[in-house]
Amino acid sequence: MRERIYSLDWLRGLMAISIMIYHLTGGVFFANDSSVLLGRLGIYGVSIFFILSGLSMSIVYSNYIVDAQTAVFFFIRRIFRIWPLLWICIFLALVPLYIQGESISIISIIANMTTVFGFIKPDAYINTGAWSIGNEMVYYSLTPIVIGFYSKNKIYGNLFVFLSFVMSVIFSFYLLKSSDTIASQWVTYVNPFNNLFLYASGIAIFYNLNTFKIGHVLNLCLFLIPVLFFLYYPVSGDQIHIVTGWNRLMFMFFSIIFVISFYKFDLYQYAPKVIAYPLELFGVATYGVYLLHPIIALYLKNGLKLIGIDNVYLVFTITCILTVIIALISYNVYETKLMAIGKRLTNKEGGFMAFLESK
Repeated sequence: MRERIYSLDWLRGLMAISIMIYHLTGGVFFANDSSVLLGRLGIYGVSIFFILSGLSMSIVYSNYIVDAQTAVFFFIRRIFRIWPLLWICIFLALVPLYIQGESISIISIIANMTTVFGFIKPDAYINTGAWSIGNEMVYYSLTPIVIGFYSKNKIYGNLFVFLSFVMSVIFSFYLLKSSDTIASQWVTYVNPFNNLFLYASGIAIFYNLNTFKIGHVLNLCLFLIPVLFFLYYPVSGDQIHIVTGWNRLMFMFFSIIFVISFYKFDLYQYAPKVIAYPLELFGVATYGVYLLHPIIALYLKNGLKLIGIDNVYLVFTITCILTVIIALISYNVYETKLMAIGKRLTNKEGGFMAFLESK
């Protein structure tokens, strides 16, 4: 295992906050279309998560995945990371649906609990935003292959990334139509092959730039240029306009550059604690923040209505606070325990293989 890169936690935290605010404010306070920063981060915050995921998996597992056995162990570890909290959120999301008389098939529930939906029907998710988790599971299944390519020869790995880029071009220029809304083409957008390049580019960042040093001035430019692009790039209307055509390629490019700037930032130990510590907390709680905030908002809104309170500002404020608190508790009390079990089960000295070898 490699030393944790805290600046990547900062970026995860910032994206988690932006996506939470995007979901809680969209259609309530104002429209989050492609002309405003929040509307852009609502789409590309998730895209940056994909890039970060590919980069993080490479940082942690590039020396771990060396054969079929460790590839299976890798996937098992990801299951122990993803499924436990997802199961709780699926249950919490189903309760209001059943109260309202809406029925969800057992097959759909099982597909969500096992994240199989990501492989067979990416839009058949129960929890808000869980489409990206289905995509992630597809990418995890491909990770040992991509790492294997890079381990054999960097050219092979980069060729895979290039082919994933070609698929992204096909989606953005041909399969997704800028004349229609993103909502009407959501099934196409959430296809895992549409965003595969983003995850693959995270792996490419590690293998191509791992030992590459970037000066502080250049790194600052790599940070500021994407920020200025996301703030001022002239595009408006439905969000379909930032996921199609040349706009798609530009937003993906600057998202990758933005991740690189955080990856290569080596002065985080000098950052004031008042800034660094909260961002690190948000970083480790990212998964919980992402999954929990829609559920907490729904339960809180309905609970307040029962006592005669209907205030969107109150719902927004309390949801943000409760989400962070519950996500941190979940991570430290629940999620880390399950991750530890996954690691023990896939430990050669005391896991599955030790059990089998003892027979």
